Parts: sequence; structure tokens; C-alpha cells
Amino acid sequence: MKKQLFLAFAALLLVTALNAQTTYKADKRLYDVLSSEYIAQLEASKSELIPYYNYYLDNCYYTVNLKTAQKLVTGTDIRTVAVADDSKTFGQYFKEKTYSKENFNALKYKFELSSNNFITYLWNDAGIAIVFKPLSQISGEFKAYMKQLK
Repeated sequence: MKKQLFLAFAALLLVTALNAQTTYKADKRLYDVLSSEYIAQLEASKSELIPYYNYYLDNCYYTVNLKTAQKLVTGTDIRTVAVADDSKTFGQYFKEKTYSKENFNALKYKFELSSNNFITYLWNDAGIAIVFKPLSQISGEFKAYMKQLK
């Protein structure tokens, strides 16, 4: 009996220690849009904003190959999207030519997103359409993702 109590107590301590050590590291793309000081503050406070931003960067959209799409894809020309406001980039617009999931940073631009509708941007230079999910869907998926981590 004492051995079982000891093992249960040890397991509880281990789970508590692992939860207390949960730290979130910022995706490198966040440094393009947030200050290093702010990111360090979020990481130190173990804020769930870091995993949310990381999740958002990889999961807020999906791509459609324009050459192989079975239907005509329509949407807004991505070159009309402004760079997120900043004194250095005011008046600049999207000008990337190639796409890679690892490097694409949706937070760098002022994409018009919707709470309830998918929004499509055509990126003809890269041969794709970027389809942004509704914000309500991203939020729900993120909550499910965080439950899986715990």
C-alpha cells in the first residue's frame, strides 16, 4: 500500500514538474513582425500567445495549385495587399515571388480576413491561391490543438 501511494505521489510530482516546465518558443517568422523584447516577455511569461501565433502561421490558410485546380479559382490579387503598418514599410505591397510554407509569413501583411468566410488571394507569380480560413475556425482548431498538447 505504501509503495502504491509513493508511486502515485511520484507520478503526480512528475506531471506537475512537466507542466510547470512548459515553455513556448517563438517561430522564427514572429521576429519579422514582433520585437525581440516582446517575444522574450511572452516566452518568459509562458503566454499562450506564442503557441497561438506559431499555430496561426502554419494553419491559418491552405494553398491551391492554380495549374491543377479542377475549377477556376477566383480571388483578390495578392499584390494589392499592403505590408503591415510600420514606418519603414508604409505604402509597400506584397512583392514576394516564390512560396514555401516554412518561410511564408501571413502576419507580415494586411490580409482582409473574415470571422465566418474563407478568403482567397491569387498569387500568380507562385502559381497558387492562398485560401485563408475563417477566424472562428482557426480559433476552434487552435483550442483542439492545445487540448492535445496537455
